[in-house]
Order: sequence, then structure tokens, then C-alpha cells
Amino acid sequence: MISYYCIVNMPGVPAREIRVLDARDDTSARKALDPVMAEWFGFSTLCLYHGERLIEVRSNPDLGFPLEPLMPSLMPEGLDVAA
Repeated sequence: MISYYCIVNMPGVPAREIRVLDARDDTSARKALDPVMAEWFGFSTLCLYHGERLIEVRSNPDLGFPLEPLMPSLMPEGLDVAA
């Protein structure tokens, strides 16, 4: 059986916490991350997996990370045109 789990990364700490989640699909696994975020209030990132498949990475907004993923930058394309 393949489990849903998350890896909790703390700033400046080389060890990681692995938490198995009680989830049956990707949607319920994403919802199960909310209590983990509340418990590990100083986390830098939470990485959600189903087996070896990465589903989502959440960053801590209290550390200055955005709540939503940033849109891809158009800057490199503009630099290619300018060169």
C-alpha cells in the first residue's frame, strides 16, 4: 500500500520530520497538511508525497514566502530577445 506523507523542513536544521497522513486521495492529503502546518509553525517547507510522487510543496508565509506559487517569469525570454 502506498501512503501519503509529508516531509517537514525546518530552517537551519539538517534533520527532517516525516509525517504519514490519513488520506485516501490527493485532495484529502492536501487538507491533511493544514494541521501539520499549525503544529510545525516554524517550518520552512512541507513537501507532500504519495509514494515517490511529489504532489505539492508549501512554504511558510511567516518566513516571507508567498502563499501561492509564483507565476513563471518571462524575464529569461526577454533577455534572449535583447541579446
